[in-house]
Amino acid sequence: MSIELQIQGQGLAVELRPVEPVSTLQREVQRKLGRCLIRLQQYERLMKAFAVDFEIAGPSDELMAIRQKRGEVVSRMTLGQLVAELTGTYLQPEPPDTVEPEWNPVDSQRIWFRMQTRMALQPEDYERVVVGLKELVALRNELVHHFLERFDIWSEAGCHDADAYLDVGMAKVDGHYAELRQWAITMDQARSAMGAFMASPAYTDLLFDGIRPDGTVDWPTCGIVRCLRTAETVLAVDGWADLGQVIERMNLMHPEQALKRYGCTTWRQVLHESKQFKIRRDQGSAERPGRTEFQSLTKPLQSSDTN
Repeated sequence: MSIELQIQGQGLAVELRPVEPVSTLQREVQRKLGRCLIRLQQYERLMKAFAVDFEIAGPSDELMAIRQKRGEVVSRMTLGQLVAELTGTYLQPEPPDTVEPEWNPVDSQRIWFRMQTRMALQPEDYERVVVGLKELVALRNELVHHFLERFDIWSEAGCHDADAYLDVGMAKVDGHYAELRQWAITMDQARSAMGAFMASPAYTDLLFDGIRPDGTVDWPTCGIVRCLRTAETVLAVDGWADLGQVIERMNLMHPEQALKRYGCTTWRQVLHESKQFKIRRDQGSAERPGRTEFQSLTKPLQSSDTN
């Protein structure tokens, strides 16, 4: 026998050191098993670091604390839970099969921030990745919990079978690790690009004034329209503001709201392009020059204009 002593009891076996050549084969199996488990732990650590930054949302002054708390939650996740997070959040089929919930910050007096990172895959690639990650979780559970049940490493044949299985398993783990590492690199590159954009004037224009990088304008919320509405509130008489007076106020109080930033050459063009105001022309009289007046559109006014 290749085993010096074997004691059977309650389905368990306690074995002493096997004799050669099984001991040599068994040491090689142990080495390869350890190598697989170490690589799986490396994969899991990288996955946890990766999962922390899938998305973040909250008041700007609490983001660091929110991220730290997220890290604590992720650190307690199993590989199976991490894979579920990855395939249900970061990885998405193209087009996505999930609808993002609406985000309504409860405190309008604070600055809120939300960032989400997603990778969209073609449906067949998404399915391939999902299946592969489930197989990886199954492999990890097999190695940790059932390896000795599956392979009799106290026999030459069992050692040879285990050795071959571990070679295949290691190749799978290495492949998944290389893929996850590339995803992490891509995410870092995306964050770096986003950071560079957020430090640029183009981001400031977009965030504060609604001017997109391609030059188009989000007119309902853009800076120049907000300032016009404020001036209207201050200067309006019987609901109508004199454009001449508003221009004087804008030049004095908001010189940064230059017409050319919005692709316009006149203030009347701003009023027309934005489609946020009702405009009327007062022809004036011999005693009083004509003037242009405007009034913010409201739902009742829009309805009456339509009827």
